[in-house]
Amino acid sequence: MELSSLTIILTDQCNFDCAYCYQKKGRQRLDSGVLTRAVRFFRPFLARECFIDFYGGEPLLALAEIQQVVEQVADFSKNRRLKAHYSLTTNGSLLSDETLGFLEEHEFSVLLSFDGLAQDISRKKGSFDFLMAVIPKILARPRISLETNSVFTSETISYLSRSIELIDRMGVPKISVAFGQKRPWTSSSLLRQKKEIALARRYFRSRYQALKDIPWASLSEQPEKAIYCCAAGRNKLALAADGTLWGCFLFPQFFRGSKGVRAAQKYCFGSVDEFIKNHRTVYPRLMEHYAALCMDNFSTPHGPCAMCDEIEDCWICPLAAAMVSGKIGRIPALVCGGARQWRKETKRFLERF
Repeated sequence: MELSSLTIILTDQCNFDCAYCYQKKGRQRLDSGVLTRAVRFFRPFLARECFIDFYGGEPLLALAEIQQVVEQVADFSKNRRLKAHYSLTTNGSLLSDETLGFLEEHEFSVLLSFDGLAQDISRKKGSFDFLMAVIPKILARPRISLETNSVFTSETISYLSRSIELIDRMGVPKISVAFGQKRPWTSSSLLRQKKEIALARRYFRSRYQALKDIPWASLSEQPEKAIYCCAAGRNKLALAADGTLWGCFLFPQFFRGSKGVRAAQKYCFGSVDEFIKNHRTVYPRLMEHYAALCMDNFSTPHGPCAMCDEIEDCWICPLAAAMVSGKIGRIPALVCGGARQWRKETKRFLERF
């Protein structure tokens, strides 16, 4: 077991109530003692260059625990020549000057949830103006790597192209876009999605001379042909706020409240203390289930994905799809259709740029 990525879900508490969020809010917060034991145990299993990702809820509600981990990793990094990269996924509401100073000191990558012109509709009313003031402060600290993540739904998709232009003109170096699946997409909203992507494509073509300069990377990258296999558990693990271990941060969200069922037991490595005692037998046993998370084992209402002509061009997160379908490996028709449309638009962008 060698981990290139360890995600720490510090709390399931959040001070926002985003319309499309699949996470169930609660009052759990990762116990400081459990966190200490977990980091100490995983120390010899971390790759020489690894990523430690802080997640929530809103992780900055547990800033003290973030500082605890950074300090703990720094102590043993000196002797082991370990290079740890830190990242934080945040709604940005708690990014004070003091917190930004800490993030800059330790060269954090910050994934800022910001929906552009749809911010006050989908996330929290009034947060648009606050984040418009915070983003320049982050950009003024060159040792912080900033990326924004914008989520658009069938209700807010008409804001996509104008929001991307707004974020790009602010100087954000990396932009990610996702499409919320909590509410169903209609044929008209999918048509609008296609139009908005075309408008974004037109904007980028007028502004940039080379593909490598475009900040919306997923629109300008053509993945290699291959059958997609989920990396959960293979070289990454996630520590949930209740002290259990999983293959990635989406699993505890999907199985929340149902750890006793057989399906959850296929993917939960147990509590930190249980895993420390039994990891030599537990890890390989559960990895048999994680290894099966490949596109050729999934299915849609139209049939097995293995029979699809586009299988080597397609990659769909099985857990993101399961949040909609309710079953791991089952991909809803609209998710499949949306992925097809995205591939088509990406190809068109590459051809016309």
